[in-house]
Amino acid sequence: MLKGDTQIPKYAQIKALLLSEIRSGQLAPGEKIPTEPQLCEQFGVSRITVRRAIEELVDDGYLLKKQGKGTFVRTHKIDRRVEYVMGFTESLTKAGYKPSSKVLECRLIHAEQWITEQLGDQPSEDVVYLKRLRMADNQPVMEENNYFPADRFAFLMHEDLSGSLYDLLERKHGIRPINPKTTRLGMTLADARLAKEMKVVIGTPCFEVHTLICDQDDRPVHVGHQFYLGEFYTFSL
Repeated sequence: MLKGDTQIPKYAQIKALLLSEIRSGQLAPGEKIPTEPQLCEQFGVSRITVRRAIEELVDDGYLLKKQGKGTFVRTHKIDRRVEYVMGFTESLTKAGYKPSSKVLECRLIHAEQWITEQLGDQPSEDVVYLKRLRMADNQPVMEENNYFPADRFAFLMHEDLSGSLYDLLERKHGIRPINPKTTRLGMTLADARLAKEMKVVIGTPCFEVHTLICDQDDRPVHVGHQFYLGEFYTFSL
């Protein structure tokens, strides 16, 4: 219940009550909180008051808005170490999420110059382009664009790529992607295309990462261009 005999604004009282429920576990990580109309009715306040309380909890990192779905208690962030190769499946499992993938494209293309420069001398300028949407508990958190030298990795076009790619490469083909040669990390905002794919609003902050990954013999495995949702990830050096 809100206190009427206090100088504390009502939005701040609502914020404090919701924060108490989050910290106590009454509102669990990943749980959807009541809608704005429900909170208005519960506390007897206007929608503007409720919205301010929610927006401050979002800004403080306690809540997460999902377009078309509602507002949820934020789960633990996924930590990625820049200098260490860890597959998506492994990193999400360690963070307590259920990983899954959706293959959007897997085809042979002629590589652009920036890709061939990264891959170095190869028998062909063709590459296998693999685009996947990576998900945590069915929520898209990463768009993955990888480019593999076609002479070594044409087999990917005939594989089931919905699971762990790095596990597949090692288990079936003896290729261990363990050596990150280059990594460039930056920030960007989701444009209309990326926002639609990731099911977020336009302008959502994302990490943009370029990588060159090599195998145990120091041979290029793939050039990567990935987009990670900022609210789900931290990057460590």
